[in-house]
Formats: sequence, C-alpha cells, structure tokens
Amino acid sequence: MLAAFPMMPLVCMILPKPYLVDMYDLERTIHRLLTDAAPYTGSSPGLSGQPTPLPRLTVWSSATATPPTSSVFEPMFYVVLRGTKVLTMGANRFEMTPGICAASSFGLPFSYEMIGAKAKLPYVGISLHLDVDRLTRLVLEMPKAEDRWTCAVAAGDLSGDLGDAFARLVSLVNTPGDVAMLAPHYESELYYRLLQSSMGDTLRQIVQRNDRVRQIKAAADWLGANNNEPVTISQLASSAGMSVTSFYRHFKAITGFSPLAFQRHIRLTEARKLLAGGLATVGSVAYQVGYQSPSQFSREYKNMFGSSPMIDLHR
Repeated sequence: MLAAFPMMPLVCMILPKPYLVDMYDLERTIHRLLTDAAPYTGSSPGLSGQPTPLPRLTVWSSATATPPTSSVFEPMFYVVLRGTKVLTMGANRFEMTPGICAASSFGLPFSYEMIGAKAKLPYVGISLHLDVDRLTRLVLEMPKAEDRWTCAVAAGDLSGDLGDAFARLVSLVNTPGDVAMLAPHYESELYYRLLQSSMGDTLRQIVQRNDRVRQIKAAADWLGANNNEPVTISQLASSAGMSVTSFYRHFKAITGFSPLAFQRHIRLTEARKLLAGGLATVGSVAYQVGYQSPSQFSREYKNMFGSSPMIDLHR
C-alpha cells in the first residue's frame, strides 16, 4: 500500500482504503498489465523508459535500486506494477507499491528512487502523459462538478473499472494496427474513470475555473518555461492578482515549494540534462540555466544531487 509521511495541506496523496480494495481483482489487473508490458521491460541497471506503440505511454523498468533523482511531474497518470517507488515532493515523502496509481495536474518538481529492485525481479511502472485537450472536452461533456481546490498530486488504486479501463488501453501495445482506431476511445474511457475516482478533483484542476489554482498554475508554468530568467516575486504575485504573502502561501501549498525553490529545482534538473550531453562546460551550463555565479551553481547542484557538476560532467 501507499504510506504517507507528514505533509503540507495541498501536496498530498489521496489514499485508497484497504478494506474497499478487491485484492484478487487488483492482482489480476497487475498480472495482465505486467504481461502486456513484458516486451518493453528492460534489464539494465538504473531506471529506463521504453516507448510503446501507444502515443504518450511509456514502460519504465530498473534492474537495480536507484538513488534519488530529480524530475518534473507533468500532467500524467502513473502506475506501479512491481517494486516500490518513493516520491519526494518538497517536505512530503510517499511510497508507491504495486497496484497504486497517481495522477498529477501540472508540472511539479519531485525526486524519485526505486527500492529493492533486482535483476531477476526488476521494478516496473507505466506512465501515460495526459492529453489535456481530450481531458478538457470530457470534463465539459460530463455533469458539472463543484470546483474544489485540492491536491496537485493524488493517488488511488487500480482495482475495479479504473483498472479494467487502463488494462484495455495498455493491451493495444500487442496490436499496433488497432491503435489509431481504438486508442482514442479507450483513453477517453480511462479519463472518465479517473474523473470518477478519488483522483478526479486533482485532474479537474487542469480545466477548472478556480481562479486561484489557475493563477498559481500559470505562475508555475512561467517559472518552468523561463527557468533562466531572474524572478521577482512581487511581479509574479501581481500577475496572479495576489499579495506577495498570499501568493507565496498558496504557491507553496499547491506545489510543495516556495517560488524560488521551485525555479531552483527546475534550473538544476535542466543543468543535469545539459551536463549529461557532455558538450558544455560547467560554467557555460551555469549561465545557460540562469546562474550568475558558477560557484553558487556548483554548491546548490551538489546539495541537490549529492555530487558536483564537474563529477557528473566527467561521468
């Protein structure tokens, strides 16, 4: 099951109630998904993603445990099928075990690590980047639900109709010729089930008319797209129509980060990608992602990733 540790108000996982979960049904769904994902499951150390014939659907696997790695949650649906994935978002830590799924409503910095993965029993998960236009159309077609300011990330379990809908969609990896005709219908069914689940309010944040959530989302999206630009909190707050104090409080409640910490996480994650390419110097990468001081960049990089940018560049 999913274990949650102390958390801030709106960065949370909505936990499935164990007594409401049909364990046989859940195990059957997990087995079906593992079978369909098997051709795309790798055996290499470290987490790797394998694209599938289904647009935006990726199978993730790791034959070894992994150290904490930084990334950004985009609007996404994610399922753990084997092993344990630990997510850390701000001060919040969650453990996802087989059959637990999560959905996120917008780009949210986080770190993840795999626990207990082995060559003979690799970690396996599946992600689906959400088609926001399709989700929006579906929300507008469904009976109107009350707009609620809720979690940026929520979790549930894969039993029942939701598991069946996801399994039907994933099964199309075995028949690529059916993808163009059937995938749009199966994906719409999955979204419908998600919107009916405990994750529904979180997904509605993508399209709901709640001004406060939309304003914070716009500010977070701007920070993500302009990570190399200097940030003036007062200007961001003004563009969101809030006072600085209110903006800071709501931004941290929804994302788990202060605005500056959010941007720093985005900058350093982008820097690590650039260093992995091996075609730039540490100094040039520092300036490229918006740092004015290479020494400050190196210090914050090491604090976040545990190794210096120079070591990662050489590696």
